[in-house]
Formats: sequence, C-alpha cells, structure tokens
Amino acid sequence: MINIHRLAVGLLLLALAGCQSNEDTGVSMASSSADNRMDAAVPKVAEDACVKEVGRTTKSTQLAVLEKIYSEQNSQVKVGVGPDRAPWLCMTSNSGIVASVISTAE
Repeated sequence: MINIHRLAVGLLLLALAGCQSNEDTGVSMASSSADNRMDAAVPKVAEDACVKEVGRTTKSTQLAVLEKIYSEQNSQVKVGVGPDRAPWLCMTSNSGIVASVISTAE
C-alpha cells in the first residue's frame, strides 16, 4: 500500500515538475540523448538527497547525476546507477525531502 502511495505521489510530483517556465537555465551534458538537462537552479541539498536515497535503495555506490530539472514546488533528479548508468528518477522537495525514487530502466 505504501509503495502505491509513493508511486502516486511521485507521478503527481513529476507532473508538477513539468509545470516549469520555458527558460532553461541548465546546460546540456554529453550523453546519448540531446534532451538531457542539467538545471543549475536545483538546490545542492535536493540533488544530494536524491543521490543518497538512490544509493540506499539500489545498494550501489557507483552513482552519477544524469539530469536535473528545477520546479518551484519540487525538483527532479535522474541518477545513473552502476557501470551502465541504469536510470533512476527521484522527486524531491527543494529542501531535500525525497518523495519518491523509481527505476526508469526499460
């Protein structure tokens, strides 16, 4: 039941993260997709909380931030796990409270 609640909250936060302005304050990061963004407006505390929670969830120390998207309500951080950088999506408040962590690997 708690996992369904977390997933619902995560999807809601993901929808809210899409409600950002058209201004892109980040820079593109070299990767296989030109759509990845690194938004410098994402607070470091939010980014660090996501990396820590993804590491705890996956029991991995091999982590890399792949994407960061800022929203006034919540931020979204995509973290790559392991040597293949399997993508995990984290939704967090800008004060560093993680709402959800989900694998987005296909």
